Amino acid sequence: MEFAMAEMPLALFSTLAPMGAGAFVLLAIAFLTGKFDGDAVKRIDRFTAIPVAFVIVGFIAAFFHLANPMNAFNVFSGVGTSPLSNEIVVGVVFTAIMLIYWIWAMTGKMSEGARKGLVAVTAVAGIIFAMFTGMAYMIGTIPSWDTFAGPIQIVGFALIGGAALGVLTLSLAGCSAELKESSMRNATIAVLVVGLVFGIGGIAMQAGSASGMENALYSGADLVGNVMMVIVCGAICLVGTGVCDFFAVRGAGAGAVVGVSVGAAVLAVVGIVLLRLAFYGMQVSVGLSIL
Repeated sequence: MEFAMAEMPLALFSTLAPMGAGAFVLLAIAFLTGKFDGDAVKRIDRFTAIPVAFVIVGFIAAFFHLANPMNAFNVFSGVGTSPLSNEIVVGVVFTAIMLIYWIWAMTGKMSEGARKGLVAVTAVAGIIFAMFTGMAYMIGTIPSWDTFAGPIQIVGFALIGGAALGVLTLSLAGCSAELKESSMRNATIAVLVVGLVFGIGGIAMQAGSASGMENALYSGADLVGNVMMVIVCGAICLVGTGVCDFFAVRGAGAGAVVGVSVGAAVLAVVGIVLLRLAFYGMQVSVGLSIL
């Protein structure tokens, strides 16, 4: 786990930024299926600052992984050939769309039709960004990472973590009643389930693949064994996120929804960070033998 801890800036980036991006999936569902009065819309727009901040803080965290932050500009030279360059470009495009949506919404001059269209575009761009974040780790020289299990789990984390942030945003905006309306409730539960399946399933797929590899220095089975407890704890946190949000949209009273949604968001951050650290801990590079 020592190597994994050295990757904490990237673990935070690949936790916070996809969570913020995924929150727009739930916001898109809310505006496409729900009815909000003008005051509620204004409150939602104000609290949308939360997922926006997650995305921005995530990118800031990534800069701390660079020996020289100015090297960040060199990443654009590999667009089309480098998975990392592609990730950053897609991330920049998503962030631009997100900021256009949020700033326009905050002016109070966005029509209902424009809001629905742009928030849907932002949600789709967010999921594409999450997918490219996972694909950035598909490196041929690290076969334990070079699998679609990586993108699958990041998309899952974006959905489960984003749902938690979306529920938190709406509950803080005083829209707990709208969260419990059948269409919104069912869609939220569906996002949570897909996020859990992709997130936990993806890390399980990667662990299974890595355990059958080895090189001159490391056995994949040993690396997986070293991080197994971290994986279990992370998975428990994500299940806890799903349970909290389930109660937020199904059983919690209006006064308890905010507290439950805060708990869901905290569990999501902790759980995803743990699973990202486990991901880095299962690094089996090309060596003398790969089984």
